[in-house]
Amino acid sequence: MSITLYDLVGSNSEIKFSPFCWRARMALLHKGVDFTSEPWRFLEKDAIAESGHQAVPVINDSGTWVGDSWQIAKYLDEKYPEKPLFKGAEGEAHAQLVDALCNTQIFPAAVAMAIYPVSQILDEENQAYFVETREAKLGAKLSEINAEPEEGKANLAKALIPFETMLNNSQFVGGDEPTYADYLLFGIIKWIDLVAGYRPIDDSSAVGQWFVRLENMYGGNGANAPKVAQS
Repeated sequence: MSITLYDLVGSNSEIKFSPFCWRARMALLHKGVDFTSEPWRFLEKDAIAESGHQAVPVINDSGTWVGDSWQIAKYLDEKYPEKPLFKGAEGEAHAQLVDALCNTQIFPAAVAMAIYPVSQILDEENQAYFVETREAKLGAKLSEINAEPEEGKANLAKALIPFETMLNNSQFVGGDEPTYADYLLFGIIKWIDLVAGYRPIDDSSAVGQWFVRLENMYGGNGANAPKVAQS
C-alpha cells in the first residue's frame, strides 16, 4: 500500500500550496516511496481526526498516522532508512539551524507575499475561517499585510542573503545533494511561487538556481505544479 499525504488545497484542488505540505512532499519524493496526495481543506478536520492532528501535512502509512512536517521527515528516515533526509545527528542539527533561520528571517517576508493571496483562492466557508484565524494571529487585516510585488521580492531577497552567500559555493543547502534542510527553505519559496501570481525570486541568483534545480528534480514535480496564473 502506498502512503497517503493529506495536502492543503483551495477551491481548485490542483493547487497544493502549503509550505509545510511541500516539505513533506519533497521528503517523500526524496525517499522514492510510493504515495498519493489527498486534497484537504481547512474545515475538513474530520478527515484527519484519527491522526490526532487538526491541520496538515498528515500522512497515513498503512494505518500509521504521522503529522507535522518535521515529524514526518523523522518518521520517514526511521521507517525507510535508504536515502536519509537528515544524515545523522549533525544533519539534524544543521536542519534545525536552517529551520530557525526560516522561521525568523524567511517566513516574515513570505507572509507578506503569500498570506493575502491564499485567502483569495479559497471557497467562501474556508476563506471566512482562514481570514478570521490569521487576522487574529497576525493582529492585522490580511489586505494590509499584503506586499506589492517589487517590495515583497526585495524584502525576500534581503532575508535570503545568508542562503545566497552559502549557495554561491554549494549546489544545495545540504551540500552536494539535497537534505531535509533544503526542503525547509524550498517549501516556503514554493508557497509564494504558487499563490502570489509572480515569481518571488530571481532565477539567475544563487538561490534562484538552487530553487530551479530542486523544482526539476523528481520528475519536475515542483516545476510542473499548478499555480495561480502569473501576470
